[in-house]
Amino acid sequence: MCTLIVLDRVLPGLPLVAASNRDEFYSRPAAAPARVEPQEDDIPAFVAPQDLEAGGTWMGLNARGLFVGLTNRRTPAPQKNRRSRGLLVTEALRRPNAGAVAQDMRQGLEGTYNPFHLLYTDGRQTFLTRLDERGAETRALEPGIHVVCNRDPADPSSSKVRNIQKAVAQIDLDAPFTRVFDGLAGVLAQHGAGDPLEHTCVHTLEYGTRSSAILALGEERWRYWHAEGPPCRAKFRNLTRLLDDLRRRSVRKERT
Repeated sequence: MCTLIVLDRVLPGLPLVAASNRDEFYSRPAAAPARVEPQEDDIPAFVAPQDLEAGGTWMGLNARGLFVGLTNRRTPAPQKNRRSRGLLVTEALRRPNAGAVAQDMRQGLEGTYNPFHLLYTDGRQTFLTRLDERGAETRALEPGIHVVCNRDPADPSSSKVRNIQKAVAQIDLDAPFTRVFDGLAGVLAQHGAGDPLEHTCVHTLEYGTRSSAILALGEERWRYWHAEGPPCRAKFRNLTRLLDDLRRRSVRKERT
């Protein structure tokens, strides 16, 4: 995933809203979002798409309300013998909350993975772990609007994060959620002039935006929309039933 927008504890009744684009080579196989049930009784189930080439995923939500999203950082020489970064997401989704993931992220990352950003939140705490050539850093994020791509926001060679931040700032967050949803979907579908990799919706001959997602975790209900294909063309399908089933089975599991 190369674009992640998180409205973190800024909308009344919606502690978490996440909007994302997955940018990847067209030839890399993937499976649509589905429910994953771990074998262990004390590990929460989760909903996520799947990378069919190296395993893992780029984003997911578990039955306890923990959201995890990954963006790969650009690096001049990625090491092919390192673990798939997508496995970080599936392993984090096995944890009960964001604080537990943060503890895991404070050790054993250097030399194991190529550079990445990992954002994880449970509606009460939010953390961002960054790994680059200098090492790993984990920090807590204050409530607000977070935009994570594949380079640092202050990177002078990239205007992508700044453009997304400006576009999100134009969305009326006091409006009904249907209008907020439309605003986020519009940001995900944006194109522009110049380098196509600096657009939110990416199109090149071999690489581009493969799918999009918008999640809204409310106090009463969780909702999920997924577009298979670039959001400038593909329609968002309502996959909320996956989250309804996730919560329903989780409640039954806790009662038994």
